[in-house]
This record gives sequence, C-alpha cells and structure tokens, in this order.
Amino acid sequence: MAERYSAFISYSHADQSVASWLHRRIEGYRFPRVLRGHDSPFGPVPKRLPHVFRDRDELPASGDLGGELRAALADSRFQIVLCSPRAAQSKWVNEEILSFKRLHGEDRTLALILDGEPYSGGAEECFPEALRFRLGPDGALSDIAAEPIAADIRKGKDGRRLALLKLLAGIAGVPLDALARRDASRRQRRLAAVATATSMIAVLTMGLAIYAERQRRIAVQQRELAERSLDFLTGTFEIANPATENPRTITALTILDRASTRAGQQFRNDPLVAASLLRTTGNIYLNLGLPQESERDLRKALAFQPEPGPGRTRTLLKLGELAVQRGDADGATRLVDEAQNAIEDIASDHDELDARIMKLRGNIAYLRGDYRRAADILSAAAQRFRESDGDHRDELIGVISNEAQAWGQTSQVERSRRLYQSATKLTLEKYGLSDIHSAKALQNQALALFMTNNVDEAAKLMEQAVAVYHRVLEPDHPVLAAADLLLGRIEAAKGDFTAARQSFAQARSIFVKLYGPTNAAVGDTDFYTAEAEGQAGQTATALQLTQKVKAIYDRNYGPDDPDQAELLLLRARILERAGRKGDASKQCGMALALQRKLRLDRASQNRTKSYCESLSHTSPLRDG
Repeated sequence: MAERYSAFISYSHADQSVASWLHRRIEGYRFPRVLRGHDSPFGPVPKRLPHVFRDRDELPASGDLGGELRAALADSRFQIVLCSPRAAQSKWVNEEILSFKRLHGEDRTLALILDGEPYSGGAEECFPEALRFRLGPDGALSDIAAEPIAADIRKGKDGRRLALLKLLAGIAGVPLDALARRDASRRQRRLAAVATATSMIAVLTMGLAIYAERQRRIAVQQRELAERSLDFLTGTFEIANPATENPRTITALTILDRASTRAGQQFRNDPLVAASLLRTTGNIYLNLGLPQESERDLRKALAFQPEPGPGRTRTLLKLGELAVQRGDADGATRLVDEAQNAIEDIASDHDELDARIMKLRGNIAYLRGDYRRAADILSAAAQRFRESDGDHRDELIGVISNEAQAWGQTSQVERSRRLYQSATKLTLEKYGLSDIHSAKALQNQALALFMTNNVDEAAKLMEQAVAVYHRVLEPDHPVLAAADLLLGRIEAAKGDFTAARQSFAQARSIFVKLYGPTNAAVGDTDFYTAEAEGQAGQTATALQLTQKVKAIYDRNYGPDDPDQAELLLLRARILERAGRKGDASKQCGMALALQRKLRLDRASQNRTKSYCESLSHTSPLRDG
C-alpha cells in the first residue's frame, strides 16, 4: 500500500497545541547522515520523513469519518494517538484508531501520553477504548488488552525530546539508540537489524538506558566546563600586579581584555573550553559596543570548534549579527547558512537555535528591504521562541520589536504599534524602568509613535530612554548612536533644527568611529540629516548630503537597492520644498522605475506612484 504520510496524528482538539508541536517536529527532523540510506523495514532511511497528516478542523456532525480522513488513514505508515482524558472521551479519536487498526493491524499505532493515567478507568483514563484493547477476527474490539508502544511527556517521564525520538525511531524503523547516540557506531550496527514492530519495545528499553548514560556524561562534561571556566575567571582577576597597578583603577574592560588573551593561550589543548570562553568574551565585547574586538574573539572561537554542533552554530549566529550591524547582507547570509549546516546533521531538537536562525534570516531580509518577508519570518521566529524550553524573553522581546519595525515599513502602522507595546510590556515586567533593556523598548515605542506623527509623545519616551543610556553606556556605544539618530528625526519634525543637527552629528561621529566613514549606518545618518536640512530650507546643503549618501549606498548596496529608491524620493521631496517640481518629478519617476525593477511590494509602488502624480499634475500614471 502506498504511503503518502509517515504518520496520522489522532487527537482531541483540546490538545491542538501539542499536536501542532509534534507535527512540526516530525516533519522538520533531519536524520543523522550516518543513518541515511540504510535499510529499514520501510526502505532506505531518508533525510526527512514524509509529511504528517493532522486534521485541523472539527469532524462533521454525521457519524462518518469522511472520505478524506479515511484516505489519509489508509495512506499513513503509522498512527500517533495523543493520549489524554480528553482524547479518551472523544468518539472521533476512537473511530480513527479502529479504522487504522483495521487497515494496518495492531502494531502501527503509537501512543504519546500527555496527561491522565493509562488503564486507570474513570475520569483520569487517557487511553481511548480502541487503544486499550485488541481487535478480534471480526474487526470488532475484543476483551484482550493491547499493549501499545507509548512515549510519555508527563512531568517526570520522558520529556518532549526523548518522547519525540521514541516516535521517530518507530516511524522510521530505526533503533532509538541510533538517534540518541549517533556516534555509538557499534551499537548502531547491532541495533539496526532489530527494526520490526514486534521487537520495538526491546529496542526502546535498550535505547533509554544508553540515552540516560549519555545524558549523565553530558552533565558531567558541562559541570567540568563550568568549574574550569570559574577557575579561569578567578585567575584572570588574580593576575593584576599590585606592585604596578592600582586596583581601584583597573577597569572591567582591562579584565575582559586579559580574559580574551588568556583564553586562547591557556586552553590551546582544550578547544571546547577555549571556544566557550572566547564566545563569551566576544558576546561581552558586542554588548559593550566594541564590534571589532567581538569579531576577533568570535572568529578565534570558531577556529577552536571546527566540528558541526550547537556551539559552532551559536558563534556563527553572533558573527551574523555583527554582519547585519555593519550592513553586510551577503556576509550575514553566508554565516546564517553555515550556522544552519552546523546543526543540519545533529539528531537533536534545537528549537531555540532554530528560532535564532530564523531571527537572523528575518533581520537579513529587513536589511535587504524585503520588509514583508522579514515580518513573516520574524513572526515565525517569535512563535518558535515561545515554544522553546527555558526563559527566552530577551530574545522574544528583540524579535517582536524587529517584527514591529518591519510591519511599520509596510505601512501597517497599527499592527506595528501593537507589537511595540507588547515588547515594552514584556521588557518592563522583566527589568523595570531603569534598565537598558527597558530603554531600548521605550525607544522602539517612540519610533512607532513618531511614525504615526505623535511627535511630542515620542520625544517624551526618548528622553527617558536616553537618560538610561547615558547612565549605563559608554559615550561611543552604537545603541547611543541609534538613539541620537531617532532623536534627531524627532527634533527635526518638531522644527528644532539646531538640536536635530547636534543629534545627527553625535550619531555620525559614533558610527564613523565604530565602522568607518563609508559604512551604511553613516549613510543613513546623512540621509536623515539631508531630510532635516531640506525641511529647514537649506536646499543646497541637503542636495550635497544626498550625493554623499549616494556614494555610500553605491559602495554598500550597489545601484539597484530599495534604499537607492528611498534616496531618489528624498531628493524629490527636497526639490519640491524648494519649488522645483519639475526636477522633483524626474527624481520621483526614477524612484518608481527602480521600485518596479526591484519588484517591491505593491503598496510601496502605489505610494510612490501617487506622489509622482501629485508632482506632475498629469493624468494617472500607468502601472508598470
């Protein structure tokens, strides 16, 4: 019988969130390369399993499952029943189990226990009746107890990761050990022959023991790593020379520089520790607004950890963040692709790392001007962070804020404002009002208000944010530069051009110091400075600045880029204010042509088209 689906998930719709998680994890799981192509009861082991069928709609009021569901049951290799007291009471879950058993026999139905108690009877029973008993020769339920293979995600049981591996091992017909400990090649070869349904319980039992031992060793390794890192940190503080250094003048940056130097030297023969420490110092440098030092240590960490794995992925993602900061979309794309490949063949769940990869891809899409795609990717990344184990509020706040910014660029201002409010609420709940995280959230909300012309409210929030920044950040931190840039835009909108020029100059000075005079951030600062000069009536100065911006954008983006279209529109606005509508119309027409060439979203093209028509006073322009 043809198998269109690897599994059919039967569940009560009250358990839909778990069904969604399981569906995504099965379809997204990549089998280890060492297993791919090996024989199994279902043919060669693939890179990924076929699709999973999950009914997303309520079943009909009639007494029949319906042709689509019956066809899906027939075309599925296995059935997975999400077992809970809700499922045990569901007529339709029971009917699906009966139908599947009649089509495929007893041994292809797997159970995932969510809550309740199997075979307990009463309100806590979690197994539907058709799961508890075997079928008789006539296809009806008998009184002979069934013993379904079950994974268990109740508290204190398997947990989601091991439960998923159990189910994957069953569906793929591979030993659990091969998934939980892929480097144990001897055990993999021994267990690879044991892949029939009748021996699955023995395979699972053996795999559980091996998995537990592996987890114990990982815990020991992590403890040893923590202890050695602590000893290293203590030693870093001890190397200060009291004969030559005043302990009251030794700065945190001094200690960090020493730690950075020592990490690669002291642990040259222990690359795991060296990579972990250098990744940490690289992250700290990044948080301190020192991108060059950060990249130096992160690349050293990468050299110490050449093998694929989560550690290498984290390092690559941080380097990707740095690339986005300096406007290098191509470099960031190469890094995120390499980060993806570094966990591609790891037979483990990495929801949090997957979320970080999605976050970086969303930020790259934003950098390229593909704002709608950026918003969609970042929305998915936010959902993945919510579903990941642990506290990921910091990452979630950042992703929601970036998503809000992307929606703002697509003119969905109200949606953007709601997301900024959500991010601010999360931040204040975790950090309070006087923390830098809260200052960033206030700045993001100020941006949303500014985009909706609530300039006075935006200015008040920026005053609060900047006060925190000046208290906790170095004067040349890039976060402070970004705040000065937004503050300058707000001041210009209020007509205070003297204050705006000062804010723009401060932002530009920091960006030049950090990234050099031809960086895209410098170009963006000059862009908004030119806008302000045009508003102030300084047409010549404004147009001269746009030439500088053009040179920087050409260097960073090339001639065909969304920001180049925005620059043409800026020139049109400057010329219009100066009464030169003919010249403004030409610039606007060039901007529209470039947007059409780049196939930017229809909303952006329509806005530009309307503006061009207002400048030309002609009949409406034809769509390109």
